[in-house]
Amino acid sequence: MPVLPLLAGFVSVVLLYIVGAKLFANTRDAMITAAVLALTPLLWYQLQRQPTSLYALPFVAGWLAAVACSDQLRAPLWSAVAGALLGLGMYGSHAAWVMMPVYLCLTVVVIAPDRITSRASLAFAGAFVLAGTPLLLSIVGHPDDFRRTVTTYHMYDAYRLNLLQGAHEMASWVSLTARSETYYDYFNPTFLFLTGRVLLFPLVVLLPAGLYRILIHESTPMARLSAAGFLAAPLAASLTAERPAPERILFLTTFAAVVSVYGLRQLLSLRKTARA
Repeated sequence: MPVLPLLAGFVSVVLLYIVGAKLFANTRDAMITAAVLALTPLLWYQLQRQPTSLYALPFVAGWLAAVACSDQLRAPLWSAVAGALLGLGMYGSHAAWVMMPVYLCLTVVVIAPDRITSRASLAFAGAFVLAGTPLLLSIVGHPDDFRRTVTTYHMYDAYRLNLLQGAHEMASWVSLTARSETYYDYFNPTFLFLTGRVLLFPLVVLLPAGLYRILIHESTPMARLSAAGFLAAPLAASLTAERPAPERILFLTTFAAVVSVYGLRQLLSLRKTARA
């Protein structure tokens, strides 16, 4: 078993324990959060089939941990760490080119809408730009590599269309319809829970319960960020408009672990209410 991908998975689990400890303020729920990630079938499937795909995962978990440690983007140093981790995470995979900027936007919209000009928010965005600029320069400097990637993933014919024409084609009604269908297919319970290669089966109950709790009962920005990250996870994969593939939603695993613990807390609260 490859050592570096295994180490990346281990670091992700440790970081998610920190996220759980910050969010739930108790050791039990923090351990459950980390355990759900550690036992996720998709991680072990990827470790065997495509181990290098795990390299970007610690950056997502680290970003969540840094945002939690920054007291929701109030501390400039931790905010800079969170932004830098997202920027560095872009080097981990092609999907990360899309998802890391998405997580940047989600953080700003969900966590810091009223502090967008604060030092911490500027440190967050600035660190992301600083860390991601070499990748952008590399893409601009090697357009053939970019065209090859876009065409390989069937986003549009990058050898026939330029970037603006490709974006226009992807924004057409037919294209958006196909991609929206792909997006919803990634949340098909059969794909997520019955194939045995994505999420643990008990999460079929815990995830809806967790999303309900976050929507109705939780007002903390970190809870909403976890739910938003979960729902946004298939965005990069949906750009291909191809049938769902487990390896393309690897980042979903971190958010699923957090949301499932909210679901567990919701079920336990219902049990207490029923006993009262």
